[in-house]
Amino acid sequence: MKVFIADDSPTTRFALRKNLREWGYEVEEAPDGLGAFETLTQDAPPRIAVLDWMMPGMDGVEICKKLQERRGGLLIYTILLTSKTEKEDLVYALDNGAHDFLSKPVHPGELRSRIAVGRRLVEMDQIKTRFLGIAAHDLRNPLISIRGFSGILLKGETGPLAPQQREFLSIIAQTSQEMLTLVNDLLDISVIESGRLELNLQPGSLKDLVERRISMARHAAELKRMVISRSLEDLPPVPYDQARMIQVLDNLISNAIKFSPAGSQIGVVLRADRDMAVCSVSDQGPGISEEDRTRIFGDFARLSNKPTGGETSTGLGLAIARKIVLAHAGTLGVESRPGQGSTFTFALPIGVAK
Repeated sequence: MKVFIADDSPTTRFALRKNLREWGYEVEEAPDGLGAFETLTQDAPPRIAVLDWMMPGMDGVEICKKLQERRGGLLIYTILLTSKTEKEDLVYALDNGAHDFLSKPVHPGELRSRIAVGRRLVEMDQIKTRFLGIAAHDLRNPLISIRGFSGILLKGETGPLAPQQREFLSIIAQTSQEMLTLVNDLLDISVIESGRLELNLQPGSLKDLVERRISMARHAAELKRMVISRSLEDLPPVPYDQARMIQVLDNLISNAIKFSPAGSQIGVVLRADRDMAVCSVSDQGPGISEEDRTRIFGDFARLSNKPTGGETSTGLGLAIARKIVLAHAGTLGVESRPGQGSTFTFALPIGVAK
């Protein structure tokens, strides 16, 4: 397993590197916070990081905080090197994403023990992710068969159905579709958290994509007597993975429809903000409480608001959407107040795909 070291002291880095290599770890290092953050936000980052609290460019706590916000479900176990001993300082660091501490000067035995704790947790996280992927994959094909065969029966291709038979088959078809949606979401989470999410970035018109997804959502909106308004600017080409960005847009637009009252309006805006393409989806729903806003992008988030038309939700859609946007080097956030609706906004870099 690889361990990452970030410290502006060459002497400290040498001592840590020497010990870690003796214990069989691969070692990567950086002399400042900016270099550390760049390494830890790459596609396949080291999963254990030893970070000096005070570094030029970006301090260790700031790195922990940004990793917590950026990496989503991917566990990067962070250990802060510090001379601080005040409880308030340590609580502040833990609240901002740090997992553990090492006091300076570093005792080799303590270093080895704390790295071992991190390794066990990372390995358990990897096992969980693999199990999730295997379970979801093995469930997918039977669910597709159940959905398919129930659809054939409902079409009457095997003969006429009694009213009660049609009712029960409709329940089977609807339930299997809901389960298949959940399984597909679990597969997405598994791929993203394992670091195996591969994007096919191609420069394209984000405006055209947004237009198409609004058209696809029009029927669901009309069923609730909703209108989707739009204000879409022509933008320079934006590099994005079309299939993945369809997931993001469909999730944001469908959520706006799900959680808004019948007869309300959904607004979609696309604009340029310097070197970013910014897309917002606004609704006239009940808004989101402050408590819910702190966990709305978490896995399996169950919030106080419920769909207004009996629609279902896996609690994974926004978590997946945020991770997809982050993988595009973008951002996704929400602005909302109870009783005043919500606006979800994502931003992607404008330019040529690397």
